[in-house]
Amino acid sequence: MVSLTWSTSSFIELQERLSRYSREDETLKDAINERLPDLKNLLEVPLKSDESRKKLSSGKLAIDGVEYSINNAFMTETCLLADDLSIDELVAAEYLIYGTECQAQLDRPPLQCAIVLFHTRRTFVLEIARMIFDRAKSSEVQDQDMFFEISRKLATKEFIQTAIKEMTNLRSFLRELQEKLTSGHLLGRDLDDNFVANIKFRRDQVFKELDALAQIIVLVAQLRFIDSDDIKLLLEGVSTVEKYDQISVLYMVGIIAGFEAMCLYTVQENEHSAKQTFDKAVIMQTYISERRRAPRSTLPYMHAAINLWWYVYFSGLCMRERELVSSSKIDYGNDIFNPALLCITTGGALEFMMVLAGDLSVHNDFLINRPALISNLLSKTLIDSQVGLEQNAPTKSLEIEIAYVMSSTFQTAFSASMESLVDAIISNTADLLKELRIREEESLTSDIGSEDLDSSDQFEERGGPELERFFMFVSFVYSGRSDSALQFWSDPEGNLYGFLVWASQCRSPLMIGAYCDMLSSLATGEECGLAAHRFMKEEDSDLSLSGGAVVRDHKTYEMSWDFILSSFDYYAQQLQNSSSDQNMLSSSITSRPLIATEDLPQLDFDNCLILMGYLRLLEQIATYSSVARSDLVGPNNTVNAFNQLFNLLRCQTPLTGSLLSTIRAFAVDASKEMRGAIWTNLDDWLLHSSILANHAPYTLLNTSGSWQNMPLRDKFNLHLTSVDDILAFVLLIECLTQIPVDGSINDLPYPEGMGSAYRSSPGLQPYVDYVAVEIFYSTSAVGLSTKQRLELQLACLKFMYNCINNFNIDLIDLSLSSGMDGSNGVNIELALHPKGLSNYIQAHPCVWTMAKLFEERVYSLLFSIVALGIDAITEPGPFRLKYNDVVRIALQVIYRVLVIQSAYTDVMEPSVRASVNTSQAVKGSSKLLIGMRSFEDAILFNIYVVPQFALYVNSEQVAVASLAIKILNRLASAPQFLNLNYDVPATGSYAQGIIPGISPAASFDVDQTRNRIGVNRLLSALDSVEESRRIMFGFITQLERPVSDYGVVGVDPEHTEDSVTDLKLEIMDFILRNLCSASAAKLDNTTPDMSLSDNLSDLSDVPTISHFLLGFKIGDGATAASTAVLQHNKEQGGIASEVSLFKSIVGLLTDGVTTASFSDQFTKRSYSPVRIAGDIIYKLCVAKISSRVTLELLRLPEYAHFKSRLSAEPLVTISNSRWGSYTFKNLVSGIDEDNYNLENTELPLPALANSQNEEEEASNALLQFFIGRTMMLEYLSVELHNASSPMTTTFESYVKQLIVHNDSDSPAQRNDWSEVLACETSKFLELLDFLEFDIEKLATIWKVGTKLREIKDILQDDLFEGNIPVEGSENVMADLVSILYDVKIDALCLYSLPPLASATPGLPYPTAPIESVYNLKRVRELLELKIREQIQTGNLRYPLSEALLKANDKIVHAATRHNAIVLLRRAQGQCLAAWGRLLRTLLVDTVPVSDSHAGRFVGRDTVILETMQVVAPKLLHYSHVWQSRVAEHLASASVFLLSANPSYLALDDSTRPEIFSADVDDDVDAAADIAHTLFHSSLIAVQSPHASPSVRADLYTLINIFICSHPARQQQKLVKLQNTIQSCANGISPSPETYQRRENRLVEQIATDAVSGDSVTRVMALIVLRAFAAVENATGKFFLLEALVKYNLLLLLVRSIKRIDEDLDKQNRGARLSVYLTVFNS
Repeated sequence: MVSLTWSTSSFIELQERLSRYSREDETLKDAINERLPDLKNLLEVPLKSDESRKKLSSGKLAIDGVEYSINNAFMTETCLLADDLSIDELVAAEYLIYGTECQAQLDRPPLQCAIVLFHTRRTFVLEIARMIFDRAKSSEVQDQDMFFEISRKLATKEFIQTAIKEMTNLRSFLRELQEKLTSGHLLGRDLDDNFVANIKFRRDQVFKELDALAQIIVLVAQLRFIDSDDIKLLLEGVSTVEKYDQISVLYMVGIIAGFEAMCLYTVQENEHSAKQTFDKAVIMQTYISERRRAPRSTLPYMHAAINLWWYVYFSGLCMRERELVSSSKIDYGNDIFNPALLCITTGGALEFMMVLAGDLSVHNDFLINRPALISNLLSKTLIDSQVGLEQNAPTKSLEIEIAYVMSSTFQTAFSASMESLVDAIISNTADLLKELRIREEESLTSDIGSEDLDSSDQFEERGGPELERFFMFVSFVYSGRSDSALQFWSDPEGNLYGFLVWASQCRSPLMIGAYCDMLSSLATGEECGLAAHRFMKEEDSDLSLSGGAVVRDHKTYEMSWDFILSSFDYYAQQLQNSSSDQNMLSSSITSRPLIATEDLPQLDFDNCLILMGYLRLLEQIATYSSVARSDLVGPNNTVNAFNQLFNLLRCQTPLTGSLLSTIRAFAVDASKEMRGAIWTNLDDWLLHSSILANHAPYTLLNTSGSWQNMPLRDKFNLHLTSVDDILAFVLLIECLTQIPVDGSINDLPYPEGMGSAYRSSPGLQPYVDYVAVEIFYSTSAVGLSTKQRLELQLACLKFMYNCINNFNIDLIDLSLSSGMDGSNGVNIELALHPKGLSNYIQAHPCVWTMAKLFEERVYSLLFSIVALGIDAITEPGPFRLKYNDVVRIALQVIYRVLVIQSAYTDVMEPSVRASVNTSQAVKGSSKLLIGMRSFEDAILFNIYVVPQFALYVNSEQVAVASLAIKILNRLASAPQFLNLNYDVPATGSYAQGIIPGISPAASFDVDQTRNRIGVNRLLSALDSVEESRRIMFGFITQLERPVSDYGVVGVDPEHTEDSVTDLKLEIMDFILRNLCSASAAKLDNTTPDMSLSDNLSDLSDVPTISHFLLGFKIGDGATAASTAVLQHNKEQGGIASEVSLFKSIVGLLTDGVTTASFSDQFTKRSYSPVRIAGDIIYKLCVAKISSRVTLELLRLPEYAHFKSRLSAEPLVTISNSRWGSYTFKNLVSGIDEDNYNLENTELPLPALANSQNEEEEASNALLQFFIGRTMMLEYLSVELHNASSPMTTTFESYVKQLIVHNDSDSPAQRNDWSEVLACETSKFLELLDFLEFDIEKLATIWKVGTKLREIKDILQDDLFEGNIPVEGSENVMADLVSILYDVKIDALCLYSLPPLASATPGLPYPTAPIESVYNLKRVRELLELKIREQIQTGNLRYPLSEALLKANDKIVHAATRHNAIVLLRRAQGQCLAAWGRLLRTLLVDTVPVSDSHAGRFVGRDTVILETMQVVAPKLLHYSHVWQSRVAEHLASASVFLLSANPSYLALDDSTRPEIFSADVDDDVDAAADIAHTLFHSSLIAVQSPHASPSVRADLYTLINIFICSHPARQQQKLVKLQNTIQSCANGISPSPETYQRRENRLVEQIATDAVSGDSVTRVMALIVLRAFAAVENATGKFFLLEALVKYNLLLLLVRSIKRIDEDLDKQNRGARLSVYLTVFNS
C-alpha cells in the first residue's frame, strides 16, 4: 500500500477549501492531487501484523520525520487501540501520538482521542470525495471540467469496488459494536458513561460513513463511471441484508442510480457507444433473470422491487434502441413485460415501494392519516390486522428501523431516485400500468351484483390493488415537498401530464381515493397547487402551468370541481332529507331527550373512501393555492364550496375529521370576515344546531334531559367521536385563533358575541376548557398511540399558545399612560372592540387559557413534555421530529406565560373575577391555588425541569435553543431562584385605576412567601445535578457549532446564518446579564444592548449561573450569599482547561475583531459578539470575585489578550468603513433623502421601507462598534493598572504596544524603557478615530434635536410637500394626517436609559441628565390604536389611504432616528470616557515610584504633547455642539494633560502667580507651541453658547494653568500671551490692528460665570479673572479692567463676593478648595 497520511489536519483544511471554493483558489487542484492516494484508498487501513508489532517493541518510532522514544505503557495502549480498530500497530501508534497532542483540546484520554481522530479522518476523506464528485456532476459549479478530470482519476474500478465492499465491512463493524455493548451490559460496563459514550460515538460515525459511501456510489453512477460488475457487487451486498432498515435503503439508492446509469441515453453517444451500452445492459439483464429465478428467503418484497426497477430502466433502453433489440435475443414480452408483471402481482414490488416511499417521506405518517385507504393497499402479510374506518391505525410489521438521522444530502439523493423511478415507470412501462388497470376493471366487472363484497375483498383473486399502490407510491414520493412535482404540470404534451389525464378515469372507490391522494401530493406548493386547480376546473380550454391550452375529453373525465362539489351536495341531501322529522334535535325542540335509532342512513365504506379522497384533494389544493381558495369560495360564497362542506358536516358522518381539515385549508389566510363566518358555522354546529342522535354515546342516550341543558363538554363529545375528529377540530380552531392577514393583535380572534344567543358562556371559554382539560390533559391517559398523543398535544399547545400570545399586554400599560379619557391623544377604550379594556379582557381567550395553565394538572403535563429531554429530539427514532415540535411549542407556552403573568395576576384575572356572573368562570384561577402565586413557583415545585431547559440550549434547532435560553433568563431574575431572601413583592406592577372598580391584586401573599429561599436555586439546580457537566458543554457546543450543523430537512426551515448568530448572541447576553446582580438584569428593557451603564456596583459579589457556565470553580457553600472568591478550574469544561465557555467567548471576540479589521465591514450581527464578549471580559476583570482568575488567564501565552486585542482592533474612517450598506460619509451626505419624497411616484413603498431598514442597520452597526471599542479600552485600563503594581516586564510590553506600532526593539534592549514613549507613531492615539464620526452632523441631516419634534412638524416636512390628494376628495391629506397630531408619543412611549456619571470623576456636579429613547413597538401600536379609534368613531374607514399609512411610517422613522442619535451620542461619549481613563492610567502608572521628580521623562512628555496636539482641534469642534458629552470628556482629559507637570512647565503651585519662576530667554519651542494651541482653542471654546457649565469649568482650569506657567518677568512672552487673549475675545483670531475695536465676548462670558455661575464653574471663572489681572498688571495694558467697566460687570463681581464663602462651605463642607478641583486623581 502506498504511503498514506493519517493526520486529520490536512483533510479538514482541504474540506474547508472545497466548501468555499472559488476560481481564485488556484492551488486547490494541486492540494487534491496531493491527497489523491488517501482518497483512492477511502477507508482501507493496513491490518495488524507481527512485523509492525516487533518494530513497536523496539522502543523507537519515527512519525513525520520525528523519532520518538516510547515506553511500555505507550506500547500497551497502542496494542489495545490496534486490536480495537483492527489496524496496523504502527498506524495505531501514530494515531495515539496525535491523540496525546489533542487530549487537552478534545478533553478526553489519549486512547479515546485516537479513536476520535481515526473516525474523523475517515469522515473527512469520504466527504472530500463526495464533494469532488458532486461538483463534477453539477453544471452550476465553476470549473466543472477540473472536477470531472479529478473525478475520473479518482473513480477507478478499484475505488468503486472498495466503496461497495466498505459498506459491508461497516455493517460488520456495527454488529461488533452491538456485541460490545451487549457484553458490556452483562459486565456492568454500561454504567460507565465513558464506555457508553465511546460506543455511541463510534456507532454514529459508522452511520455517517455509510451515508457518505452511499452518496459516493450514487454520484459515481450518475457520472457513468460504474459498470455491471460494480452493480453486481452492490446486488450481492444487498442480498446479505436481513432486515428492512436504513442500511438497506442506502444500498437501494445506489442500485437505482446504477440501473439508471447503465440504461441512460446521452446525445453524445454514437452508434458504437450505444451498442456498447446495450451489450452491457444485456449482460445485466441476464444476471437479473438468473437472480429472479432464485428468490431470496429474506425480504422478498425488496428483491422483487429491485428486479422491477431493472426491468423499468431496461425497458426504456429497449424502446430507444429498437434496432439493437431486434438484432438481439431479447423478447420484450417474455424477458421484460411478464417478469415485471410477476414482480408486481406475486412479488409485491409496488407494495414494497409504497411502504418505502411512505416511510422516508417528508410526511411519513401515512398509516395514521389515511387508515381507511392504506389498510386496503397493504397485504395481510404486511399488517397485523385489518381495521375499519373508525379503528386505530394498523401496525405494520414491515416497518423501517430508524438507526440514525440521514443526512440532508442523502435525503435529496433518495428523493431524486424516487422521482427518477416514477418518471421511468410512467414513461417506460406504460403498457404495464395499462395491464394493471385492465385486470382491475375486469375484476370489477365480474364482481358487479355481488352485494357481499366491498373494496377490501374485490382484489383477493387478482393479487391486490396494484395500480392504487402505484398511485400511493407517487403520492408519498411528492408528499410535503413544495413544488417538487412541477415536471408533471409543465408539459401538457408530456408523459407525466398524460398519465394524470389517463389515471383520472377511475371506476372503483379505492382507485378514486388513491388517485385523489396522488393528485393532492402533486399539488404541494404554490405553483403546483395552482396548476392542479386549473387541471380540476371544468373548462373546454384550460391553462397549464406553461400557459398553453389543454383540451380534455369530457366523456371519460370525471374528476373536476363541479363533479366533486355536486357529490358533496348529493350526499348531504340524501343524509339530511331521509329522516327530517325523527331522531333530530334542533333549537326549537329543546325538551326532547336524545333517542338512539339504527335506521338512519349512513355512508358505506366505499362512499367514505371516495369522499375522503375528494376532501383531501380539495384540502391540499386550497392550502397551497390562493387562486383556488378564491375561486372555490367566490364572492359572497357564490360557488358554495364552503357552505357545502358545513352542510355535509352537519350530517354526522365518519368524515368529520376530513371535513374539518378541509375547512381549515380555507382559513389559512382568510380575512376576518371569512374567519368570522367559519367560527359562526362551527359554533352553531357544535353547540346549537340540530344533531342526529344515532351517533350519540351510550351514556348520553340514557340520560334524561334536553339538548339545552346538556353540558357543553358532552356536546363536544357528541360531535367529535374519534381521535381524527378531535385532532382536526383542534387544528381548525388553532388556525382560526391566529391573527388574520387583515387583522391585528388588538382584535378578538372570533366574532364578538359568538354564542351569546344560545349559551350562558359566550366566546371561546368552552373551547379553551374542552381543549385544555378534555383533550390536552386526557392525552396523559393510556389508550393512545405515541403518534396520536404527540399530535394531539402539539395541536392543543398551539391553540393555547395562540390564545395567550395574541393578547396585547401593552394595552394595559398604554391604558394607564393615556388615561381612560384619552387625554394623551388616544382613547384606547374606543379603539378596542368590544369597547372598553375590561370588556376586551373578559372576552379574550387569553384570560381563560392562563387560568387553565395555572392549574396543576395542566402545567404538570406541560412540564412532563419538557422533561422528554434533548435526547428525544436529537436521537434517531420514528418520533424525533414530532418530539421536537411538541417540545418547541411547550417551551413557547412556558415563556409566554412568564412574560404576561404579571398582567394576568394583577389586572386580567381580577377583572374577570369582579365581572358579573363569573364566579364559575374563574374556577382554577391562580388565586385559588394554595402556595403558588406565579408561574415561577410552579417551576420551583417541579424543579426537575430546570436542568432540561439548560440542556435544550444545546439543541441544533434554533427555535428550541432560543426559547430555552429566554426561559433561563426569566428564571435567573425571578425571586424564587435568586441568591436573596424571597421578600414579599410590592403590590402588582400595574397601578391601581387601570380598569374602573378593579383593584390590582398583590402578586404574593405575605404569610406564605416571606423568607422562603436563601440560596441561589438556579445555580444549585444546575450545578448539583448529574448532568451539570453536560449542561456546561452544551453551552460550549452551541457557541462553537458552525452554521452548517443546524437544521434538519423538515424541521424548522427558518435556520439561517442570521438566526444562528442571534442565538449565539442570546447565549452570550445571558452570560453577561447574570454577571450582574438581580436588580441590574432588566429583562423587560426593549433594547437591552443599546446603551452602556458605567455603574459597576451592579456586578454580583456572589457566584452566579454565569460563573458556573464559564467554568470557574465554586467552593462549597458559595451558592449562598457568601463572599467566596472564585478559583481556577482545570477539570473538563473548567475555565483553565483547554475547552471552556470562557475560551469560546474569547475566541468569538477575536474572530469578530479580526474579520472586521480585515474587511472594514461592520453589521450589527457581525459586531455584536465583539461587543458582548468584550463586556463579559471587562466585567470579569473588574469584579472582585473573578478579577484575579480572569486576569491571570488572559495573560497566558495562549491568550495574550492585551496584545492580540489591541493589535487586531480595526481602525475606522468615515469614507471607507462600511456600516451595513453605508459609509458614514454617505450616511451624513443625505444621498438617500430623495427616497423619502413621495412625489417620486416610481418609488414603491417597500423601497422606502428597505432604505429605512438599511439606515437603521447602519446606525446599529456603528453603535455596536462604539460600545465594543469602549469595552476594549476599559479592559486595557484595568489590565494596564493591574500589571503596573509591581512594575514588571509585562507592564513594559503593554506600554510599548500602546505607544508604538512595530516590535522592532524590546524594552530590554534600551537603556531606559521609558524611551519607548518617544516613538513617532502611537496606537493609543489612533484609537481616537471614532471622534471623526460627527454624530451632530448626522443629527442635523436627520432633523433630530434634543427631543422628538411634534408630529405635526414631522408630517409637514419634505416628505409631504405637494399636498397629495386622496381618492374621492379634494386635497385633504392634511386633514387625514392631522388626526395623528394630538397623539402624545412622548408621554406614552418613552423610557429612560441608565444614568451616566459625570465626565469628571470627583466633580461635585450631579449625574448627567436622564436620556430617553422611544419604544418603537409601542409607537407603532399607539398609532394603530389611534387609527382604530378614528374608525370606531366614523372619522376613518377601510381601506386606509396611502397617505395615512405613509404618515405612520414617517413618525416611526423619525422616532427610530431619534433613538439612533441619542444612543450614538451616548456611546461615543462613553467611548471617549474610557479612552480618557486609559490615558490617565497610562501616564500615572508609567511614572516610576522611586523617582522624586515625577514627570521629567522626555518620552512621557512627548506622549502628553502628541495627545494635546490631537485633542485641541477636537475640543474646539465639540465645544460648539450643544451640551456635548464628548466636549466634557475632552476638556477633562485636557486638564489632566496640562496638569501632568510636563518638564517645560516646571510648576510647584500654579495657584500662586506671584511665585513665577525666573526669567528665561529661550525661544518658544515645539512643546510650547502645542500647549499654546490648546490654550488658544480653550479661549475660543469657552465662548461657545453650546458649552455646558462643566465644560467651561474645565476650560477655565486649562486657561489658568497655562497663564500661570508663564514667567512674570519675561515681558515679551506676557505681551504675546495678552495679545492671544485679546485676539480670541470674540471667538476668532483677527489681526492685532482690528481686535481692539471689537466687543470682548470672552471677558463677558467669564465675568457672567463669576457672578452667576454654579459652584465650581463660578470659582474657576473668578480664578481666571485673577490670572487675567495678573497678566495685565505685568504688561501694563488693562484690557480686563476696561472690559469689566464697559459691561458694568465690576460692580456685580464685588457684590457677589459675599456668596463665595457660602458656596465653598456648601460644596466642600469647610474643606480647602484647590485650584485643581476638576483634575482627575487616578
